[in-house]
Amino acid sequence: MNDIFHFHKRNNLSYTINEKLIDQIEIPFESSESVLSVEENLSGYEDDRWLKKSNEIKARDNYTCQLCHAFNPMQDRTNIVYVKQGNYDTYHRYYWAGDNYYDIYVRGFILTITFHFYSTFHLVIPRLNVHHKIYYKNRNLWDYQDDELVTLCEDCHHYIHSLKDIGIPIVEEDSNGNSILVGRTQSKDYKHILDHTDLSTFKPFALVKENLWGDGLKGQELIDFKRAKYEKKQWFDYQEILDEHVVHISYFTAKSPRGNKHTDEDTKEAAEFIIKDFIENILGFKKQQI
Repeated sequence: MNDIFHFHKRNNLSYTINEKLIDQIEIPFESSESVLSVEENLSGYEDDRWLKKSNEIKARDNYTCQLCHAFNPMQDRTNIVYVKQGNYDTYHRYYWAGDNYYDIYVRGFILTITFHFYSTFHLVIPRLNVHHKIYYKNRNLWDYQDDELVTLCEDCHHYIHSLKDIGIPIVEEDSNGNSILVGRTQSKDYKHILDHTDLSTFKPFALVKENLWGDGLKGQELIDFKRAKYEKKQWFDYQEILDEHVVHISYFTAKSPRGNKHTDEDTKEAAEFIIKDFIENILGFKKQQI
């Protein structure tokens, strides 16, 4: 399958915010009186009850940002993300620590496609947050209805909180259980900054490589970020070409007559389509013109 190698990065592909979807993650809360903008002051994000609740919301949302649709196939050791690729139902999972490979499972084919990235090369996986559409005074972060919470990538989450015309409603409940608007959160200044010592600041699904200064490290936890910033070193740089020196691509299908009713030709066609679609439409590479 060497013919699928030698792909150049497309500059015009990125995960961008769908502005039309912003209305869908707002809870409209009108008031005849003006309300104050107040600084957000919340705690409890490290509480096990919030971690459990936020993981449930991420799973409900298919570990996918609901504004830009960037997804996280390595949120934890158990999750896989459903992705519709053409007419195929696929499930994605990425393992970075250790072997550094990306698996795509194809439903109905018992087909597994593996992208094995060589050492020092990594895919940028977006960090996911759970956003509160509304805040209740004196209520714990985890004591919210599911429809009051939504999954956003960290970039989109910062963006929503930076919008000056969309403050998150802050309400309190009276003795009758009625919700009264008492304020809105202040907007926060935000500008995306690329930090070459932090993989999470690169565009989702960018392919990056460790530069020579970081060569030989066995895990991100071993990188001394403070020293890197102080010495103005760059641990990671964009990789612009996907070829056989970066990734090994293979696929496997079980030869079980019960579980797999597709012919070898059907399987090959599915594998080639999914590989090409993943490289071009998810990773954002285009085939090199020779």
